[in-house]
Amino acid sequence: MKKIITFLIKNKLFVAIVFLIALSSWSTVALANANSIVVESDSVNVRIGPGLSYSNMGQVKKGDKLAILAEKNKWYQVRLSGDKIGWVASWLIDNTEVSSATNKIGIVKVPNTTVFQKDDANSNVLGTIEQSQKVTIMYQEQEWSQILYKGTAGWVKSQFIQGTNETSGSSTSSNSNNSDIKTVTVTQSNTKLRIEPNSSSRIVKTANVGKKFDYLSKSGNWYKVRDSDGSVGYVASYVVTISGTKSAVKSAATNISEATIVIDPGHGGDDVGAESKKKTYEKNFTLAYTKAIKADLEKTGARVVLTRSGDDSKSLGERARLSSKIEADAFISLHFDSSADANVGTGVTTYYYGKNKDGTLATDINKQLKTLAINNRGTQQKDLYVLHYNSQPSILIELGYINSSTDYGYIKSNAYKSQVAQAVTNGLKEYFK
Repeated sequence: MKKIITFLIKNKLFVAIVFLIALSSWSTVALANANSIVVESDSVNVRIGPGLSYSNMGQVKKGDKLAILAEKNKWYQVRLSGDKIGWVASWLIDNTEVSSATNKIGIVKVPNTTVFQKDDANSNVLGTIEQSQKVTIMYQEQEWSQILYKGTAGWVKSQFIQGTNETSGSSTSSNSNNSDIKTVTVTQSNTKLRIEPNSSSRIVKTANVGKKFDYLSKSGNWYKVRDSDGSVGYVASYVVTISGTKSAVKSAATNISEATIVIDPGHGGDDVGAESKKKTYEKNFTLAYTKAIKADLEKTGARVVLTRSGDDSKSLGERARLSSKIEADAFISLHFDSSADANVGTGVTTYYYGKNKDGTLATDINKQLKTLAINNRGTQQKDLYVLHYNSQPSILIELGYINSSTDYGYIKSNAYKSQVAQAVTNGLKEYFK
């Protein structure tokens, strides 16, 4: 030990150099890995911008590691293999600690600093950066720094960039483009037109279902509209459909992992629903089946929201409005049928209200429900409240007759519940292709 100490004392310069090299290497690795995030879902679409309306540029798979560059509208800008830059939905990524705030900001020190495609002065030149301009540093080596340059990754000589204590932070700016909206149509009864874009401001007037307003602009979750009499006000975006159509405000989700699904367990609280011959209630079965479907859907990366998660009383209006409020990509209400006399009715039925809005969702899911042991009665159009007053694609499924001994034998089984969950998930996978 004394020999080692003596050696270290006599060779202070050598030790210092070794220490600095080690520190530099550690810093490089730390910067390279600090923003590393892992894909959690089986597959995730990568888009050219921070939103579902942007074109899909490819996919990443479960387990892939990505480098996070920035955040916007709950989307991460990431660096992919081949130095490509794209955007992924933050809720599909296993990322509990990483933030774009960990990306360092540098300042260009010399005029017309050249940006190369690779960390090689002989590679293609992407452009130049003016002196004093700030850049986001994504990765650093001894001689080169990789930066974010015009939406892609570029390389500059590290000696031309001065590091700072500033970080890239996040942005909440919106790129929403609503220029194509001409009118909005009310989908909820007693909809309030307000003087300001918030629910506590003064009410200008009340509108009924089917009322149309001219679209003027958007402020958060509110549309600024004008009535035919010239009055102007704000209406919540989740109680209307756009462009005066009966079609839903559908997102551009092309993968179930990007979708938001509302599952509605029918009845609840004082409303027990139908009763079986065994004195068990529909409300309990709908909740149990909802939780099974939720668990199965979440394995795909989908965002699942329930209208109730316990034995709660929820009005039909509350159920439909939740779907509209969060702009869900699909709404599924679960029920179990009952006939006037026991052991008369049997079968699974999928109901929808509007063919254009709901028909495809009903068809895709019912096709999968046909694999169940209980007889399938097909899809049927029906004017049901949670479908009629729902601006999003919505269906209601009767999963068998609770007062039929044959159907009930399946309904109470865990096997049938698991099969229903898988069938609904498979139907949604098909719907979002």
